[in-house]
Amino acid sequence: MSEREDRQAVEHLAREIAAQHDWLRPHLSSVMPVVLADRTSNKGRRVVVRLTNLGRVDDADAIDVVLKAFAAGDALEEFEHHLGGHQKALENLGPGAVPEILSVHPETRSLIMRHIGVRTAQDMLGMAELGLAKSDEILEACGRWIGRFHRATLQETRPIDPKAMVRWAAQMRAEVEDRSHDVPRRDLFLAYADRIPALAEAATGKPTPIAVAHGDMHLRNLLITETGAVGLDFEGVRTVTTAHDLAKFLVRYHGRFDADPNTPALDAFWRGYGADLHTQAQPALSYILPIRVLGDWRDIPKRRGDRRSGQQQRFQNLLKYAEKLFED
Repeated sequence: MSEREDRQAVEHLAREIAAQHDWLRPHLSSVMPVVLADRTSNKGRRVVVRLTNLGRVDDADAIDVVLKAFAAGDALEEFEHHLGGHQKALENLGPGAVPEILSVHPETRSLIMRHIGVRTAQDMLGMAELGLAKSDEILEACGRWIGRFHRATLQETRPIDPKAMVRWAAQMRAEVEDRSHDVPRRDLFLAYADRIPALAEAATGKPTPIAVAHGDMHLRNLLITETGAVGLDFEGVRTVTTAHDLAKFLVRYHGRFDADPNTPALDAFWRGYGADLHTQAQPALSYILPIRVLGDWRDIPKRRGDRRSGQQQRFQNLLKYAEKLFED
């Protein structure tokens, strides 16, 4: 199937699913679908499609929404898990910081939310590299949003128990060791993985702040508006140390933009996030961040020819970042 035919298939699927949402059905003849994301897994296809008739109808009948359809193979409980995370964030932060949900159709594992016509933090930081935006403003907006999100459900601190993350690191190491999963620079990966237990032991028992986690806090899940940021794609309602969200964001930032763990560019991010929360998160970050580096490293194909666009630069940045993170 050609790329054009594939896109048309997604557009057709989106129209079929959108027709199940009662309030949107009368407008389907006028809306134009625009595919924003299309991902296939062993469960089926997940698509995100903008449906809009702006410029084609009078303002009174204007529609500009996003249809997010989960894979048909997803269990209803999994769909409700993701939906619950979005609803919880919307409840705590409001529609100015989280897209408003306009309709839910559990049978098709789909929801419709308000479209926000702005760029992702990753796109905006790319523009900043060209001098077309200000990276400090973008990073501060990201930090402020994550800080607000964590503060909204912040609980009393708990002692760090790193067992689950250490098990994940050990599993990754074992798979690389026996070559059931191959990675580039296997020697370095194994050497760094050997240091995880000591890092975790040093953090064990120290206090760490607990809050509801976003679950997938990367640079494409924050949109940058004129007034701040908007969060997307929540994984569910899971209460864990705030370092999980921070580690995911930081590793993706360093992997894409700046490999220096101590770059002053992140001062703006931490200013937005809040010095108090930053200090409290440090003990858990000291072992979760290195494990997250290994997790992202593991996703890079061993053969350079198998890497997608951008993965080579990401791998080079991860190598530089890991060297400073593990060696210092």
